[in-house]
Amino acid sequence: MTDFLRRQIFNIIAGVFLAVFVFVWSAVLLRVGTWVPTGDLTAPELNGALVTAAGVLATSLSSLTASALGFTISEVKRDSANAGESSAVVSPAEVALRLSGRVIVAIMVYITMGLLVLVLWLFKGQASTDLIGAFALSLLGWLVGAAGVVFQTENTGP
Repeated sequence: MTDFLRRQIFNIIAGVFLAVFVFVWSAVLLRVGTWVPTGDLTAPELNGALVTAAGVLATSLSSLTASALGFTISEVKRDSANAGESSAVVSPAEVALRLSGRVIVAIMVYITMGLLVLVLWLFKGQASTDLIGAFALSLLGWLVGAAGVVFQTENTGP
């Protein structure tokens, strides 16, 4: 059992982190998504701990995935330059091959939850909280950055 835990400790940590991220943001989505405005309240009041946890988790996952992508692209460029190849164009396939399964899953979880938040933000309007708007804008910024990398790495030459 100890050997299994030693071999899988990084996967366990990543899994717990992603599960907590999904749980917390699902709670936020459920609370805001089912909110029916009453009286003077146009948006639901969220527990301060929930807001803090959701903000920290979203910011952390965004930063972690973006830095993993950036470092991997830098490694591919460096290795290409060391091999005497042109470092101006990076092969997206090579970058994807070097990303760990944990990073790929983290990116997919971040994008999926972020898109759900974005849709809720767009359709719930005033009933959305500042937290929802902040994560939606953060996701859009992340997607713009990722799209910039994707289009920059695209090989347009022979």
